[in-house]
Amino acid sequence: MKKILSTVLAANISLFAFSTSNISVLNGEFDGDSAIYDTNDGGKKTTITFEHLTKDTWGDIFFFVDYTVADDTKLYSSDKTGLYGEFMPRFSLSNLTNTKLSNSVVKDVFIATQLNAGSGSDFRAELVGLGTDLNVPGFDFFQMNAYYKHVDLTISSVDYSRDTYQISPVYGTHFGSSGISFQGWMDLSGYSYSTQNQLLYDVMGNGKIKVGIEHLYYYETKSDNGTNNHPETSSVQLMAKFSW
Repeated sequence: MKKILSTVLAANISLFAFSTSNISVLNGEFDGDSAIYDTNDGGKKTTITFEHLTKDTWGDIFFFVDYTVADDTKLYSSDKTGLYGEFMPRFSLSNLTNTKLSNSVVKDVFIATQLNAGSGSDFRAELVGLGTDLNVPGFDFFQMNAYYKHVDLTISSVDYSRDTYQISPVYGTHFGSSGISFQGWMDLSGYSYSTQNQLLYDVMGNGKIKVGIEHLYYYETKSDNGTNNHPETSSVQLMAKFSW
């Protein structure tokens, strides 16, 4: 599952690398019919996520790793645990071309890449495209990436590899001095739509400990499972995030 480092994505690129990390713990019920997220008997699932982001003049690198544990087992599986990660380097075209590409709306333009992989099935995805950081009124940060996406996927020895597109906005804002922040992302491809959005409260007032909820929604517009044409899941999870 993708998570958001709101305070860092809002920061300006500096002359020196800036990096931050966090660990989050989420728990909620997953009673939909998606083999990606849901559990047998609609049981609960706990997700532990490690995230890291580095930003510099050359661009940025964000990656995360999810470790999930289901109370029962994952849907259509005998496994209770799972591992999934994404590695997302972006390279500044302003830096590569020594050309100012920013204006009042666009902060920078990037060559955007991704490598995604998960356990439980032979899943791997490679993405390449263009990304931007935008100045959008009302948002602390707003990022838009558009990719060509190649998926290698094997389920029960059946090959479901495919090529498609993916459009991925990432966004976040805070509400004055209340300590409450909102951040999230969306992935829209030729096969599916997914989004995760977090509403968090800063417990210490310094961004180190946040608690709140996350809503996850996933819908397959074109299914790889011939017996279930449009798998869907929706889950509200309790969340705690620890940053450093």
